[in-house]
Amino acid sequence: MGQKIKDARNIKKVENDKEYTQEKVSEKVGLSTDQYRNIENGRSIGSVQVLIDICNLLDITPNDLFYEILESKEEILDKKLYSEFQDLTLKEKELVKTLMIHIKKNR
Repeated sequence: MGQKIKDARNIKKVENDKEYTQEKVSEKVGLSTDQYRNIENGRSIGSVQVLIDICNLLDITPNDLFYEILESKEEILDKKLYSEFQDLTLKEKELVKTLMIHIKKNR
């Protein structure tokens, strides 16, 4: 067996967005619900063809499936922080900047 999917939150979110159930996805890609659930939860991995079928059905890339394997936790956190920071007001950004300076000084 190869690498396992570390985190299926993206898959579950896409399923919910598309109003797909595990049963519907598993049926469309030719798996039992238990087999699909095991892939989705990272307990096993399907064949390359099954993974491609899941990606095509959910309109996602293999990188979406394996993003935690492909990127370090720090890179993921940096991207999430940057994304959240983008949505802040100027005043909130200044507050975050002040907090970061304070944290660095007190290490």
